[in-house]
Amino acid sequence: MPDMISPTADWNALYIGGEWLDGDGDTIPITDPSTREMFSEVPAASESDVDDAYEAAAAAQAEWRDQPPTARQEVIQQFIEALHEYEEEIIELLTHEAGGTAGYGHTSHHLAADQASEAATLPRRMKGEHAPSNIPGKEHLVKREPKGVVTVISPWNFPLNLSARAVVPAIAAGNAVVLKPATNTPISGGLLFATLFEETDLPDGVLN
Repeated sequence: MPDMISPTADWNALYIGGEWLDGDGDTIPITDPSTREMFSEVPAASESDVDDAYEAAAAAQAEWRDQPPTARQEVIQQFIEALHEYEEEIIELLTHEAGGTAGYGHTSHHLAADQASEAATLPRRMKGEHAPSNIPGKEHLVKREPKGVVTVISPWNFPLNLSARAVVPAIAAGNAVVLKPATNTPISGGLLFATLFEETDLPDGVLN
């Protein structure tokens, strides 16, 4: 696992089932668009790696969905705290990987934090409905439940906040996630999330 959030950290590992693992496939070089120089590399997941990620997610989701709203909300709050704690490091990473300016990095970070804050309210807003039926003696009941295992495929242009927009609400709602970031921004759109969620009480396997 990376020992710090930095462009020069070792990001050459997959995050599956709460562990940092060597991939079975090749590696993908990560270059700074402003200099065209390689500064890191990440694994290219193989088909078996992907299967392992989905198996880990399915196994973890059954328990995660049964956690009370307060527990899921607390995990998201911990993620938000980590996001703020490493703000400057995340912005530096974005400028190198996505080729943006510092202003771009600040905007991306603030959007991600806002999206995570909104997601933190979801565990307590998943309420059902109870309505009378037109059929005598019958009632309509609507129960909101987690979907299960969610796949997130995120783009390259705003990797941090566009990944956050999908990943964090899905986890808050009781789902497990397999995240596939864009190949030219796989750190800020993918592996960074694993690093930040390791700062929380999220059970192993909920994010892969």
